[in-house]
Amino acid sequence: MRLLRLYRVFFSAAVLFSLFLLIVVVGCDRPSDHVTIRFWNGFTGPDGRTMLGLVRQFNQDNPDVRVLMQRMEWPSYYNKLFVAGLGQRAPEVCVIHTDVLERFIQAGFVYPVDNFLKGEHGIDVNDFDENVWKAVEKESKHYALPLDVHPLGLYYNKTLFCEAGIVDASGNAKPPINQQVFIDAALKITRDLDGDGTIDQWGFVYTWFRTNVYAMMAQWGGPIFNNEGNTCLLNSPENVQALQFCVDLIHKYQVAPPPENYDAWIGFRQGKIGMAFEGIYMLADLEKQTDLDYAGSPIPKLGKVKATWASSHNLCIRSDLDEDKQVASWRFIKYLTDHSVDWAKGGQIPVRKSLRNSEAFHSLEIQNEFANQIPYVHYMPRVPYIFEFYSEFDLAIEKALRGSATPKAALDVATENINKVIERHKRLFSESRTHGDEQ
Repeated sequence: MRLLRLYRVFFSAAVLFSLFLLIVVVGCDRPSDHVTIRFWNGFTGPDGRTMLGLVRQFNQDNPDVRVLMQRMEWPSYYNKLFVAGLGQRAPEVCVIHTDVLERFIQAGFVYPVDNFLKGEHGIDVNDFDENVWKAVEKESKHYALPLDVHPLGLYYNKTLFCEAGIVDASGNAKPPINQQVFIDAALKITRDLDGDGTIDQWGFVYTWFRTNVYAMMAQWGGPIFNNEGNTCLLNSPENVQALQFCVDLIHKYQVAPPPENYDAWIGFRQGKIGMAFEGIYMLADLEKQTDLDYAGSPIPKLGKVKATWASSHNLCIRSDLDEDKQVASWRFIKYLTDHSVDWAKGGQIPVRKSLRNSEAFHSLEIQNEFANQIPYVHYMPRVPYIFEFYSEFDLAIEKALRGSATPKAALDVATENINKVIERHKRLFSESRTHGDEQ
């Protein structure tokens, strides 16, 4: 018995000592000391290191708020984020691309930011380009604060341009600004270097079919959906013409390689490609190279109007937070936009005009060139069935570029299938509303 009593005393003392140590170690982390904000994003590359630096600086500057950042790969990110929302386990702040935003708005997972725009931590919405700010709006409410704009632009190999004589009066490589100059430049650069009948050096290459072709459709003025977003118009004459031009670069002018078994971006980095359309987010990839003389400029006007594809990383606040977490979340996302020139150095473009006019941003040459396109960037359609749309859109483009279907036939099939998806979505939405009314 005495031994048992001694054991109990020893055990109790050990527990008390452990509790004392726990208080000493985590006492500074008591809930009353700060608000914890979880921040999810898909920045798993070099941009993730840039963002992590911003998060750490925010935590240092704001001791009453602690941000915990979690990164995951974009292909699985949105499914995990949506499931977390269904289970009421979503992070307080998350990044959502513009084209995916509608899905989360309809699910009621994101909170409008309009109430935060004025006051101590307010922001002037006139600092945003109208088309960028409009892209996060629904029924006069704005469901995110855009952090950046990442448009598609033209990367070109200055060495190949000079060798082909595509230069200005000073002998510097001169990027094309219209369709005819673009085709002429691509023809001059495309060469069989060893005379074996196989092209070794291409004038142009498609990187991501989706963004490259969508930019052309925007230049030809083709609609993707009607204004209500409930009818797909992908096979409009303008879109067929745009896709035909894209096909012609491969099969008529023969200045771009067929899509089979060709790594387009690696080809550009190896110095075998004259021109490529890619996003500003690929700049960090190029900056690692010291043996490639390249530059960037806006995409030339190949169709009827100036236009290019773009997206934005938008900062969203979870819809069911209490006031303390709402305010802390807003302070954090505003901090990120206030410091988005630092974010731009990782290969992005600040969304706010005042920051793009800063000396720090003007020192970023290619970002400045791509930023000139912001007034006429086109976002992908913001519809709740965007992933189903992408499946059909991507397949149609690939079939046309490979030559296994004409542009019109490929877009006709895609349009029919997308409209079937829309009808299913309408039925499901109608049934869910009816079920909700009955309850």
